[in-house]
Amino acid sequence: MPVVRLALAQMNAVVGGLAQNVATIGRFRVRAGAAGAGLLVTPELALLGYPPEDLLLREGFVLSVAEALEVVADVADGPPVVVGTVLADGERGVRLAPSSDGRDVVTRSAQSREHVANALAVVDRGRVVATATKRLLPNYDVFDEQRYFHPGVGSHTIVNVNGVAIGLLICEDVWPPAGPAAQLAAQGATLLVVANASPFARGRRGEREAMLAARAREVDCPIAYVNLVGGQDELVFDGQSVVVDQNGAVVARAADFEETMLVADVSARASNAGITLTSTPVEVDAPYPVNVVAPPPDEIAEVYRALVTGTRDYLRKNGFRSVILGVSGGIDSSLVATIAVDAVGAAAVAGYAMPSRYSSKHSIDDARELATRLDIELVTIPIEGAHQAIGSMLRDALGTDPSGLTDENLQSRIRGVLLMAVSNATGAIVLTTGNKSEMATGYSTLYGDTAGGFAVIKDVPKTLVYELCRYRNHRARLDGDPEPIPASVLTKAPSAELRPDQRDDQSLPPYEELDPLLELYVERDFTAEAMIELGYDPELVLRIVRLVDSSEYKRRQTPPGVRISPKAFGRDRRMPITNAFRPEP
Repeated sequence: MPVVRLALAQMNAVVGGLAQNVATIGRFRVRAGAAGAGLLVTPELALLGYPPEDLLLREGFVLSVAEALEVVADVADGPPVVVGTVLADGERGVRLAPSSDGRDVVTRSAQSREHVANALAVVDRGRVVATATKRLLPNYDVFDEQRYFHPGVGSHTIVNVNGVAIGLLICEDVWPPAGPAAQLAAQGATLLVVANASPFARGRRGEREAMLAARAREVDCPIAYVNLVGGQDELVFDGQSVVVDQNGAVVARAADFEETMLVADVSARASNAGITLTSTPVEVDAPYPVNVVAPPPDEIAEVYRALVTGTRDYLRKNGFRSVILGVSGGIDSSLVATIAVDAVGAAAVAGYAMPSRYSSKHSIDDARELATRLDIELVTIPIEGAHQAIGSMLRDALGTDPSGLTDENLQSRIRGVLLMAVSNATGAIVLTTGNKSEMATGYSTLYGDTAGGFAVIKDVPKTLVYELCRYRNHRARLDGDPEPIPASVLTKAPSAELRPDQRDDQSLPPYEELDPLLELYVERDFTAEAMIELGYDPELVLRIVRLVDSSEYKRRQTPPGVRISPKAFGRDRRMPITNAFRPEP
C-alpha cells in the first residue's frame, strides 16, 4: 500500500489574531517541509481561532479572514496545507464558485453576507485548490455553531497525495456512525483527516480515541485527528492529536497541552479519487521523529496541566504580565498559587496575606511556608484596623454592631477591596481562589473572595482540589524538588476563618458527601427525585438542590475560569437567575 507522510499542526491559535495565526501556520509549513511531509493539516478554524463567537457577526471580520487566507495561499513553497478557516457564500470576503473543471474555488464578492461555513481550504502551489465544509454543527455544551454557521456550503472534498485519497472532515462530522465519514469513504477516500477544536474535559481523550477506533473500523481506513491546543477564555484545548489505522490501533499520538507537530507515515489503500496535490516522495530517514506515540497522561496530571495551560494563556493572550492573589494558608489558595507559579513563573506572582482577628497562627505560618517554597513575594496587610473602622461606621448607620454573616462577609470584602486596589496600582490581575463546590452552593462572598479577574479553580470541586495538591507534591518528589504545598495545609480542616473556630462542615456537608451530589445535579442533570432513588438522604438532597438553585445570581457575577469538567458553570450550564421552577419529590 502507498504511504503518505502527514504533518499535524497541533497549534495554539489566537482568536482574532489573524497575523499571528498566519505566522504560526507558516512556521509549521517550514517544519513540515523539512520533515518531508506530503500534507500539513491545521486544526479547525486555525486561521481565526476558536471559538470566534460574535466576531463572525462583526462587519469586516470575515473579509479580514479571507485576506489572511490569501496571505497563506500566496506562499508557494512547502507542502500543501489544509487550513481551518471560514468560507462565505455571497460574502464581501470569500465565496465558493464552480470553476471550469467543476471544482470549488475561492473568489471575492462585494455581495452582502448570505451564508458562512466552518471550512477547510486546501492551499497548494500558491493558490487555494479545494475546499471542504462542516456538515454537522454542534449546538450543545459549549458549542453555539448554529448561531454562526450554515452547514455544507460546497461539497465533500477528497484530495490525493501520493496515490492516497484523503477525505477532509471537521470535528463533529467524524462522530456519528454512518455519517459524513462513511459518505467520504463511499466516494473513494482511503484515509480520513479530521480538523478539530475539541475542548478539554476530564475523560474526553478516551472518548475521542474510542470513537475514532470505531469509525476507522466502520469505514475501513485510517483516520488522522488534529486538535487545537491552548487556552481561550474559559476553554482549554488539550491537543492530543492522534492517528489510528484502519483497525483502530493508535499509530501516532502527540503530547497533551503542547504546541507541537505530529508527523506520521500512514499506509492506506491506493486510489485515484480526489484532486491531485503536489507529490512528495516519503523519505525513510527524514530528520524528524515519525509515528511517535506519546503515552496517555494520568487523569489528575491531565487536569493539572489543563489548569496551568488555561491560566497561562488567559494571562498571556490578554497582556497580563503579573498576578496577585490572597494567600490564606488554606488549601484553595495554596493550589492557585502553585498553578500560577507553574504558569508564569515565581517572579510574576505575589501573594497577599490579610489576617483578621480570627486568623489562626498556623494558617499565617502555612501562608509564609508556601510562599517560601514557591519563592514568591508575600506581602502581609492586617485588616483589623479596617474591620473595626467599617464596623464602627455600620454601627452608626444601623444602630447595632455587625454580626453573624454580615461581619463574616465584611472581612472577605475588605480583602477583595485591598486586592483590587493593588491590582489598580500595579496592573497585576487578581486570581480568585474559590472552587466549584463553593460556587455551586453559594459558599462565597460577592465582591469579596469572588473579586478578581480570573477564577483558576472555578470548575474544580473541593475533593479534586486535594487530589491536585497531592499530585503536585508527588510530581515534585519525583523530580527531586521540594514539595510546594506544606503537609499541614493538606491535613487541617478547611475553614474560612471568619469567626472563632469556624469549619466549612458547620455550614456545608462534608465535601466527600457534597461533591458527588453536586456532580449528579450540576454536571449530569439528575433530578432531586432521581438522586433520592439512588439512596441519598432526601433532606440532604433537597438542601443541596435549593442551595444550588438559589445561588445562580452569585455565579453570574463571578469571573471566568478554566473549564475542566463536562459541564461547567457559565458556558455549559446556563440557568436563568429569575427562576420559580422548584421540582421536588
